[in-house]
Amino acid sequence: MVQKFHYDNKNVLAYNDFGKMDGFPILIEHGTTASINDIGDFGKLCQFARIIYIARPGYGESSPCILQNLLEYGEIVAKLVDELGINEFDAFGGSAGAIYCYAIAKACYNKIRNIYVYSGTPIFFYEEVKRIFPFPISNEMTVENSQKIAFDAFYANLSEKEKEQNNVKDSMANSCFGEGQNLRLWCKDWGFTLPEIKAKVYMQHSKKDECIPYSMAERTAKLLRNCELELLEEGNHFSKDGYESFLENTVIKNLLQ
Repeated sequence: MVQKFHYDNKNVLAYNDFGKMDGFPILIEHGTTASINDIGDFGKLCQFARIIYIARPGYGESSPCILQNLLEYGEIVAKLVDELGINEFDAFGGSAGAIYCYAIAKACYNKIRNIYVYSGTPIFFYEEVKRIFPFPISNEMTVENSQKIAFDAFYANLSEKEKEQNNVKDSMANSCFGEGQNLRLWCKDWGFTLPEIKAKVYMQHSKKDECIPYSMAERTAKLLRNCELELLEEGNHFSKDGYESFLENTVIKNLLQ
């Protein structure tokens, strides 16, 4: 069920709380073009875990709040975790959602157990990582400019019918504020470094990922204190088969141990 959490006097964070309500909590950080209303994306996981699917600022019904860095987002989620009375949880991040899981892990270091990263966006503000990314990266981007870049990159060529889909509609909300904020934040200083993350990270990435080269996943994994990286021989960026396999063979398997 979609609910709203007021984390300050004027801003709300929308989240969908569903699955096995007495199960172990897993916070979900979505990637690019997603909606917290699309609960079918989690299949069997709903049978084993309480899923808290969060719409980041600007997406769907979440307020378009400007964040100065990723850690600020982690601190907002920490308030939500306290509000829900959660003492221990895991986090799952797909694609662009990965970096927000790291922010949550920093802010909730005493409550987070595991982080699951599938086809994750890497840490961009290290020059050694920027050099191997196949697209231009800028550290200087205004809010308005980032929104325009996001619209042009992801939504300009979609039909009106496609724009009515939950994932597109929620991602385009507030003039693509959430998508634009992604572009601004991932290139800036995050407010923390990956070696500070204490949680165990399970990462899976395809060697044929056309968006995020696997070499970037390897470098990011090495920066983490405790990371188990599985490189797949086949599959594109966020392939359906790989995603479902990761949920069943890694996430659910760990929950049942």
